[in-house]
Amino acid sequence: MIRLSRNLKLSRSLRNVNFVKCYSTEFSDQQREFLQEYKIRLSLERLIYHYASQPLSKFSMLALYEQSRKLNNTTILQIAQETVESLLAYNARRLRKFRNLPYLVMLNPAISELYNMYLQSMSILLRASLYPPTTLEENDRFSEEVLSEFIAIHADALPTLSKGFGEVMHLLTETQVKQFLDQHLSERISMRLIAHQHILLSNSLRSTDFEKGGNYNGVIKLLNIRDVIKKNRDFVNDICQMKYDQICRVKIDTNLKSGGFWNLRDDFPDSVPMTNDDPIIFPYIEYHLDYIFQELFKNSFRAHIENEVAEPVQVTISTSSSPSYMELRIRDRGKGIPPKIVKHIFDYSYTTYESGEGDSYKTLNVPPGLGGNTVAGMGYGLPLLKSYIEIFNDTLSYDPEDESPKMKGLLSVQSYWGWGTDVYLKTVGQ
Repeated sequence: MIRLSRNLKLSRSLRNVNFVKCYSTEFSDQQREFLQEYKIRLSLERLIYHYASQPLSKFSMLALYEQSRKLNNTTILQIAQETVESLLAYNARRLRKFRNLPYLVMLNPAISELYNMYLQSMSILLRASLYPPTTLEENDRFSEEVLSEFIAIHADALPTLSKGFGEVMHLLTETQVKQFLDQHLSERISMRLIAHQHILLSNSLRSTDFEKGGNYNGVIKLLNIRDVIKKNRDFVNDICQMKYDQICRVKIDTNLKSGGFWNLRDDFPDSVPMTNDDPIIFPYIEYHLDYIFQELFKNSFRAHIENEVAEPVQVTISTSSSPSYMELRIRDRGKGIPPKIVKHIFDYSYTTYESGEGDSYKTLNVPPGLGGNTVAGMGYGLPLLKSYIEIFNDTLSYDPEDESPKMKGLLSVQSYWGWGTDVYLKTVGQ
């Protein structure tokens, strides 16, 4: 009954948005146009306020698995409604956070453009919420049109965000910038995850690969980590080939043993070390790993090529199934990071390109999907990478009686000036 009441209010508000007309002949055309615009904005404001007040539903790995296991022709329609409601809450919250910024900040053209992106996607989601899918055909249209358009609207938002905040840094304190961007990037990752999850669940349901009760019908897939590394190595090397006419080699090693044993210290007489061709299987979200590897490889490959280091970048992998996590170390011999820079590597809008280390950052420091020469040193690479790795940390639950170390997504950097840099990261699989 509460939901019906809310939908009636929403329907009335949207009717005001779409169908407001002024019938009085006493008003001029300009006055009628102003009144119509005022009513539209008033109706939209009410909806933004309503959804911004809703609690955010953070997706956990377990929730993603559960949606996959319960997937059928009925639950996909329920998931579609939950997807719209969740995205509306996230979208409205972002609009409210933008409005809390100082007035002069919002006057910046790039910040204003970003704000309008969220207004546009809010409008799309509100219309979708009026007519939630009731059949599989309607759900397919919802996935292919509404969610795909939602993702497309925000696809190129990072360069705009970087440009805007780079121009208004002097109007905000460091604390204000960090708080806004930390939350903004984290919620942006969550929004994209919610949309991608529903799209992939819908695709799986109509695919011959659909597995009833299976864990991997959504964004989480069983991945061969060797293949993921090689794919992203080749991607970054294509950029390096264009920029430097050189490529960088990668050596993959592991302390895993065949049969699934993850530590060489364990004494299993029948186990042997893995060969270079043995798959390393781990369940995770592939496009998240793509961003992580691309960002780290851009930094390490650049360091090797510019310092004429012939040795390969070394990637060491460990995985565990219980508890489920993956640990990686990416080691380069690219002479390290100067001590005065190390403390700033997780600061927003701080790049080594600005420190005068060459134009290579114009090519290498760009987000996945953008051209190799479109963004010069955004300075969002490592902060965003950290958000990707820690995205599920707030949703992990633990047995209070379990005294074993708690598994969380972690990222740390150790640099040895004059020698090289080690990056350590851990991702949690469940």
